[in-house]
Amino acid sequence: MILNTFLLGQQYVETSFSKTFILEGKSDTPPMVLLHGSCSTSAAWLGDLSSLSREYHVYAVDILGEPGNSEEFRLDLHSNEYSHWLGEVLDALSIQKAVLMGNSLGGWLALHFGATAPERVKALILLASAGIVPPKQAFVEQTEKIAIDRSSAKAVKDTILGDSVLPKEVLQFMMLVFEHFNPIIGTLPILSDVELARLFMPVLFIAGKQDATMDTTLAADRLMNHVPQALTLLLEGSHVITSAADTVFPFLAERLQK
Repeated sequence: MILNTFLLGQQYVETSFSKTFILEGKSDTPPMVLLHGSCSTSAAWLGDLSSLSREYHVYAVDILGEPGNSEEFRLDLHSNEYSHWLGEVLDALSIQKAVLMGNSLGGWLALHFGATAPERVKALILLASAGIVPPKQAFVEQTEKIAIDRSSAKAVKDTILGDSVLPKEVLQFMMLVFEHFNPIIGTLPILSDVELARLFMPVLFIAGKQDATMDTTLAADRLMNHVPQALTLLLEGSHVITSAADTVFPFLAERLQK
């Protein structure tokens, strides 16, 4: 198993919703919780875990209802169930307050948890996060086709990747997931202005200018309008954000004054 090739802890924690799988980079540093994107798993962070673990005690969580080792059923996306679940995960790990880093769907979850329980979030790192503005209609229509025509999965994968270059093994895994897994269809709930205003912690938003899933300029503008302390960085590239540690570390060191 690929996870066994890395010096990481692996554990399940119990919540009232179900058991949850976690990869853990052990250290005595402050906690950082990583939340992967849709159609992905905690293993998506393997390329970053080594560098992130130099500064933080990293916990990469398999989100419920996604193709990882946590339970396969989804919670109600239009309620606070996912936020309550994540709070119970932190409780099970004896984490009172942590840096949250989320990618796409994971960013949506981090945003909602930050708005629901801001006292438990030291900082939010949002990588191409959903939940700030609606997705592009063309992308929504493209993903909706997967359930009725599995051959459309490759087109969705190509849309998400754009010009990103990923290892062959990662691409093969992505294709396997898209061909056999039913992704979340439609639009994730968008945070209201009131919810965004509750994000008083340091916030870093990183996204690609050529992201085919959403208008990242509009997302950055809305975030800055309602979260004045937020820093937004729009990079050349698509929906996939890789090697964010070089940007994340200086941001956290300055904002958290570690």
